[in-house]
Amino acid sequence: MVAIGYGYFSSERDVNANSRLAVVKAFVDEGRFEIDSYHASELYTSDKSYFEGHYYSDKAIGTAVLGVFAYYPVRWVYEYEDIRLTPRLFREWLTFLAVGLPTALIAPFLYFFIIQITGDPARSFIITLAISLGTPLYKYGTAFYGHSLAAVFCLLAFLIWFRARRHGSISLPLAFVSTFLMGFMVITEYPTVILVSLLTLYILFTLYQFRRLFDWRIYIATAAGFIIPTCLLLYYNNSAFGSPFTTGYSHEHLQIFKEAHSTGFMGVGWPNPWTFFYQTFHPSLGIFWQSPILVLSLIGWFWMGKKEEYRAEIYFTISAVVLYILFFSGYYDWSGGVAFSPRHIIPILPLFAIPLAFTPKKFSIPLLVTALVSIFQNLLMAASGFEGLYEYRQSLVDGGHILAGQGILFYEVCLPNVINGYLTNNRGIQLLGLNGPLSLLPLLALELVLSIVYFKLINPERESKQEHTLSKELG
Repeated sequence: MVAIGYGYFSSERDVNANSRLAVVKAFVDEGRFEIDSYHASELYTSDKSYFEGHYYSDKAIGTAVLGVFAYYPVRWVYEYEDIRLTPRLFREWLTFLAVGLPTALIAPFLYFFIIQITGDPARSFIITLAISLGTPLYKYGTAFYGHSLAAVFCLLAFLIWFRARRHGSISLPLAFVSTFLMGFMVITEYPTVILVSLLTLYILFTLYQFRRLFDWRIYIATAAGFIIPTCLLLYYNNSAFGSPFTTGYSHEHLQIFKEAHSTGFMGVGWPNPWTFFYQTFHPSLGIFWQSPILVLSLIGWFWMGKKEEYRAEIYFTISAVVLYILFFSGYYDWSGGVAFSPRHIIPILPLFAIPLAFTPKKFSIPLLVTALVSIFQNLLMAASGFEGLYEYRQSLVDGGHILAGQGILFYEVCLPNVINGYLTNNRGIQLLGLNGPLSLLPLLALELVLSIVYFKLINPERESKQEHTLSKELG
């Protein structure tokens, strides 16, 4: 269901995504990292670096690395069938294969985690869909950015060690995989080094519990996992900018970006409490308004704190959420430019599902209602085009501070766009020739059918469990 939701929409031309896509095309088609052939034409972007007469992407390379692996088979198929791969098809295939599908992996892994905690398939289903389709993960799972991929890597690395804590041991291959994911997370979104630091503390605590804190084999496996993706970044930096420790942000092409990244730490200054509020609870862009399901996480943390065996998890999740948002509250472009949400904090969104799993059953109705509202609002975001967004953001944000009391983004921009037919491209438009809101009907119908199938499948399982329990009681 989540993969279909992400694959139904196609991101439009976007200078941020184009910067990453240009690297993929340059490397596969031309065997080089310079994006000279594309940055001013079919993949126009202002997000670029300039060094010794050549243009490069200024982005971290993780998304582009996955894009390279996705592009090779797509290119081969189109060449074999003698079909022209248009820029739009190139963007759509790579976005779905390198971003949409990997991001959709959040759903099954979250589901299996939550069902272990709740033992309730229906609640697990609702929470999983609410996080996957009811947060900005949805919108940015349909675009060639790095935020949603970083969210996948962070969640999976955490779940590997959570499972290890429950089972009392971890294998060396799994330890290697966990830190490989953490390393790839950093080369996809640099600020996630904060999450890596917190995950490292969680890992060390887990090893302490296993009495393997001084097991050198674990450290070799985890170090190797982290070093491999890190070496990819160092190799790219050295090849492009002449030093393994120089990133594209050090050679920004536009003066405004160059000046911004030269202040503080790569554009990050001291945390700003007002900006923290704008990212979380302000009605215009706050994630708790965009995804009200996240509000219930606050209740979940309270109940989670009553279970001593989950204290390590509550410390990790709260620290990760608070510190990551706090970090970006000091960033000069905390709102993410012309974006639908404060997109930089997307990597922490799946972590809200951890406390959600601990919400009591008496909150089932609020859970369902907030899940439905969250999914509806983020469907509007995923479906909406950019019309009116620039004007909304300009009147909203000035110098990093919200000045105007704008309405909620979904109902000021997204809903009017959907009603008036200003939509991002979707399969209903592209394949069925439908227009406006009607183009969303195939998606809604298909997801409804799959939901019905899911509940049909879990009912026999519930009945067999009830019969088993009853027969045991009757003895």
